[in-house]
Amino acid sequence: MRRALVLLVMTLALASPVHAAAPPAKQVQPKKAPAAAAPVIAPSVVLQSPIPLASTTPGGDAGQCRASCARTYYFCKAQDDDQCPAQWAQCSARCTSSYKRLGS
Repeated sequence: MRRALVLLVMTLALASPVHAAAPPAKQVQPKKAPAAAAPVIAPSVVLQSPIPLASTTPGGDAGQCRASCARTYYFCKAQDDDQCPAQWAQCSARCTSSYKRLGS
């Protein structure tokens, strides 16, 4: 019984305001971001225009368009560029899809 009483007194003594009055904890202020943070500039990407639909383009000369593709291909090959065949194929496909055949 004596032990229980001593334990109770010690518990009350430790819970008293004298022991509970610990110094207040320091408040940590969050760090602010640097004021002169430069925005990230992403590289711009230029996409090719889509192939126009035949219904929106009036009838024209597909042969003249292909001749223009051939000239571009000739000068591209003169510079030893490896992308010339792909560019010529796109140009040729644009000519085919852009101009309606007369009588169709």
